[in-house]
Amino acid sequence: MDHTIVTGIMQGRLSDKPGQPLQSFPWKSWREEFSRASFFGLNQIEWLVDGYNDTMNPLASYQGRKEIKDLSLQYNISVNSVCAHKFIDGALLGEDESAKTTKLALSQLLLWASEAEIKFVILPIMGAMSIQHPKAKNKLRKILHEIVTIHSPTILLESDLPAIDLKEFIDETNLDNVRVLYDLGNASAMNFDITKELNILHSMIGEIHIKDRFINDGGSDRLGEADTPLNSAAKTLSELSWRGPVILETPVFDDWNAEAESNISYTERWVDLILNSEKS
Repeated sequence: MDHTIVTGIMQGRLSDKPGQPLQSFPWKSWREEFSRASFFGLNQIEWLVDGYNDTMNPLASYQGRKEIKDLSLQYNISVNSVCAHKFIDGALLGEDESAKTTKLALSQLLLWASEAEIKFVILPIMGAMSIQHPKAKNKLRKILHEIVTIHSPTILLESDLPAIDLKEFIDETNLDNVRVLYDLGNASAMNFDITKELNILHSMIGEIHIKDRFINDGGSDRLGEADTPLNSAAKTLSELSWRGPVILETPVFDDWNAEAESNISYTERWVDLILNSEKS
């Protein structure tokens, strides 16, 4: 059980990435992101496995994992979670041979994370990976029972299901180390009632992603400049006494440094709002 709120940032948000997807591994600057995170007073970096050259990702080798750990110690920046973005293409839920290969890749990622002493692996189940159809739910539940053990890192499901349906899926799956990643920006873009959702899911939420999106599947902007009701979310989290990591998944636009400065400052005030509202 977490007893405090720890603030971190997704890989790639402390780097300029012209011509590259936002959700891509920062190959040229992943080491520098540790010192940059430290400069901004952050506590964590969320690792990213994006589906491109994954066997070259530092997480995939003993030497790479050692370097991650060394940098973590040097800059006092922990790596406690991995975003398994590579699985968002939906291949894991397919019926062909690629589904078997993808399931093995997820098992391998859980092993890498375990060997790196990483606590959470975030599995996106939205878009092509959505489990809104009962057949997809059953397929994912079967896969989780096949690959998740009591020694596995906890899988956090990042979902497009309404909270009541996601809770039902996790309850029926009945694995202690399958919980929830709650993305405030995505929930807002899907027009969910975030206060209601947090009240349903709070005991299952292992981590929160903070970003600010426009409703009706709109894009992201700087924190405080789109439609996500971040202040009311903070009030609700305060009332629920929720604790855990809050990870910035904000855009970098054309200047990562300016965006980071603005978004990290906002997040510091937002976390204070959670903690201080509880005391008032």
